[in-house]
Amino acid sequence: MLENVNGIVKVNQDERYVVFLFDTYEANRKMLQDKFVKGQSSWYTDAKGTGDDGKVFYRIAQDSEWIEAEYVDFIETND
Repeated sequence: MLENVNGIVKVNQDERYVVFLFDTYEANRKMLQDKFVKGQSSWYTDAKGTGDDGKVFYRIAQDSEWIEAEYVDFIETND
């Protein structure tokens, strides 16, 4: 399920760590080995996806890179 959101996701991991991104939120997703974000960084998101396996992801790049919701805090914005 895909829904539109408007907000910021802040990576809730220590800044010494990175969180890898995925190519989709769907259950057949693949981890992008060369794409990651640093802990404590913040990113704009416009979409929240829930795969058939129940895992939730936020899109943080226009070319559809997704971060697992478990590793971020979502902050809604009213822009």
